[in-house]
Amino acid sequence: MSEKLVTIVVLPLARAHILKMRLEEKGIKCELEDVHLIEGAATSTVRVKILENDLNEAFKEVDLLLGLKSGKQKKVSKPGQILVPIDFSTVSEKAVEMAFNIAEHLNAKLVIMHSYISPVRFSIPYGDIYPYDTTLLKQTEDAEEEANQQFKNFLAPLVTSIGADRWENVNPEYIVKPGYAEEDILAFANEQPTRLIVIGRGGDKSWPGTVGSVTADVMYNASVPVLVIPENMELKPVEDFKEVLYATNFDEKDFTALDKLMSIVKSYEVRVVCAHVGLPDEYGWDIARLEGMKDILHKKYESKEFECKLIMGNNVLDTLESTIKNDPVDILALTTHKRGMISRLFNPSLARKMVFHSEIPLLVFHA
Repeated sequence: MSEKLVTIVVLPLARAHILKMRLEEKGIKCELEDVHLIEGAATSTVRVKILENDLNEAFKEVDLLLGLKSGKQKKVSKPGQILVPIDFSTVSEKAVEMAFNIAEHLNAKLVIMHSYISPVRFSIPYGDIYPYDTTLLKQTEDAEEEANQQFKNFLAPLVTSIGADRWENVNPEYIVKPGYAEEDILAFANEQPTRLIVIGRGGDKSWPGTVGSVTADVMYNASVPVLVIPENMELKPVEDFKEVLYATNFDEKDFTALDKLMSIVKSYEVRVVCAHVGLPDEYGWDIARLEGMKDILHKKYESKEFECKLIMGNNVLDTLESTIKNDPVDILALTTHKRGMISRLFNPSLARKMVFHSEIPLLVFHA
């Protein structure tokens, strides 16, 4: 019986040629086949297909190309692209629209990734001999075809609403592969030049307001900023955003995070507010530190509007909630060195109190 070619990943043409070269260097026969995820698009996306008996070695090369299973972190000197993981949900649509707008303003590439479960990918550990199994291969083909079709159905209306010409301006790339979403997202962002991850958060319905597991893993472990888009967010153009509220605890790492924040919002007419929730008995000291922070920011970013303010309150979460309800805050920003604050934000027992969390995006930096 002749061997059958099996799709192992769908990649942009340039990345596919790199993978093909790597596979052929290993003696693995490889073919590329066009797949039109967006009809009429100028960019080319292809299936990478190999013989079934080469699956083990081929998967290893895919992992290396996209940064998976490398065992070490790679520092990228000039991050540029915006990565959007999708699962075809409504909140993923909002994430793609937000990411497109940011990519357009920053003149960055937009990369849209979907990971799906493949019977073959997760049934043959490295090093094992792969037996011929027509049933398993048929399931694999079906999973790949279904993922590609869902990808098409998901993107087509978005591209139509945005406009094909504008869409092509962000030089979009599409990646559809078997894998675990959280692993693929983190590894890709670590290996490839990524400026920002934009990801939707639907949440676990049994705990209203909590973070979905994939989103939580990405948010806590990514080496680049992560913009979390809530399911209940009222979608509006990013150009209409008026205020980003950065919650500061007067840590020196805040300035590193603010540098990253400024690189993202620099092309928008948005006001950046650095706010600290303080106690009455610390009022004088907090005011002095806020004034110092304000002076540094105004000198460093002369053309940007900044406000540094002290918000009095005994409970950080309740005080932030009240502030966001009463002020025109469009994005809440935090850094991961404030682990305690982030943990409390997503504690299921407090979820029902965190009304604001389900309504505005959360931008997480990693100092």
